[in-house]
Amino acid sequence: VQVNGTYSDHSNEREAEAILSIIENNIQRLPNGEYPSVGIATFNIAQRNLIKGKIIERQKFQRFADINQKIIELEEAGLFVKNLENIQGDERDVIILSTTYGINKDGKFAQRFGPINHKKGYKLLNVIITRAKYKVYVCSSIPEQVFLNFKGYHSAIFL
Repeated sequence: VQVNGTYSDHSNEREAEAILSIIENNIQRLPNGEYPSVGIATFNIAQRNLIKGKIIERQKFQRFADINQKIIELEEAGLFVKNLENIQGDERDVIILSTTYGINKDGKFAQRFGPINHKKGYKLLNVIITRAKYKVYVCSSIPEQVFLNFKGYHSAIFL
C-alpha cells in the first residue's frame, strides 16, 4: 500500500493511520467467527510507539467503539505491535508492516533504514516477512522510484 507519508521525528503519521485503516476495513472474521491473529511490525521503535499510542488514544472515544471492540478481540487472539528487532519467532496469520521511512519535511528522501542498513539487516527484514502465515500488508512511503531503480530489482524478478 503506497501511503506517501512524511517521515518526521522518526515516525510516519500517515502509515500509522493506514495500519489502523487496514485493521478496521480489511481484517474480517474467519468462517469460524474468530478474527485471524495479527501482528504489526515497524522499522523502528518510534513508529511502534506512535501506532500503540493511536490505539490507546482511540479507546477514549465512543465514535471508535467498533474498531476498539475489534482491537480487544484481536488482542485476545495475539495482536502485537513490535519493531523489527523484537519480532523473532512471533508468527501470526496476518502481518501488517510499516516501512516507516519516507520523504522528510524538506522533500528529501534519505536512504537510511535503521537496523536494516546494517550488515545483517536483511535477516531482520526476512524475519518480519516470514512471520505471516497467510498475508502480509506493507504500508510504505518509500518513493517508488527508489525501489524501482534498485540495481537488483530487475534480476530479482526473474529469480
